[in-house]
Amino acid sequence: MGITIGAYIDGGGHVAGHMKDVAMHDGIERLLVTGSDEAREMAATMPKAEFVSDWDALLADYDLPALIVLTNNRDAGRLNLQAVEAGKWVYGEKPGARTAAEMAAIVEACRRSGAHFMPCYARRTFADTLEIKRLIDSGALGELWSFQANWIASQAALRGVDWWGFSGEIAGGGILYWLGCHWIDAISFVTGQRIAEVSALCTTADPRVSVEDVACVGLRLEGGAIGTLRCGYLLNPFEGYEDCHLMTAWEGSDGWISHHPHGAVTLRARSRTHEVRDLVLDRSGAGGYAPAMLSDFIEALERRRRPLVCEDDALYVLRVIEAAYESSRSGVAVKVQP
Repeated sequence: MGITIGAYIDGGGHVAGHMKDVAMHDGIERLLVTGSDEAREMAATMPKAEFVSDWDALLADYDLPALIVLTNNRDAGRLNLQAVEAGKWVYGEKPGARTAAEMAAIVEACRRSGAHFMPCYARRTFADTLEIKRLIDSGALGELWSFQANWIASQAALRGVDWWGFSGEIAGGGILYWLGCHWIDAISFVTGQRIAEVSALCTTADPRVSVEDVACVGLRLEGGAIGTLRCGYLLNPFEGYEDCHLMTAWEGSDGWISHHPHGAVTLRARSRTHEVRDLVLDRSGAGGYAPAMLSDFIEALERRRRPLVCEDDALYVLRVIEAAYESSRSGVAVKVQP
């Protein structure tokens, strides 16, 4: 028999994909959904879902162990805090709050209650990410010297400039909050190192939005390797990613990795000390948005272990981004708060 969990839905960016994952997960028997009209409509399409009108009732339900929160960053910070204060584990959209200070409050509440907040940094579960981590951990690159990561997406005008993600008041940040955050988390995950210092330039190319839509960030890892992160809402027309738009690359004393997660050959690695091969992935039938991450969350909840990614990681990512904003404003490199 599976568990019953709750969900708050109101304008999250990947609702359909997340709900497909829930529908496919055999360990979730019942879903109690609240939120906006979007939540009511989504519940009506899911046999295991039931719409309820009261968020506070979900918080007060002692038998409800976990909640999924899919909404804008401003509301997510408040709702995620309320949930973990009530002892509920939370599976939520990244970055999970509007500021690092809001996420720090969630971290402290988790420590008091024993709950966890899991931001959906789904790339941690992807086969190409895991292979990069395996290669680096095995020493195939030798000493890591440098890296780069790009995520260039469609322009704000094509996405709709009225979207909440383009509002500083609602979102807190722009392209770094929505897409760059994935690479910031992945860089730490595959290297086992945090970003210690950043030097950034951020700008707003479309004057109709109030957040950065282009960002170029220089990064220094704890171990000394340096790299770049380039993100932007820049493509028009948008017909799909090219190699230069969505990619990472890694260079070390003994080898290199070229990573293009959209192409036929997803990952190419060469090493003087290790046997490495090209990696070709077939993602057909992979599920909705992040089925492996949701499965890890449910397993961690049932076994009372730390999830693959949790509130401390969410706080780290927000601190890196806020350091980038400070660097862009001041024109000097900024150390990331530990």
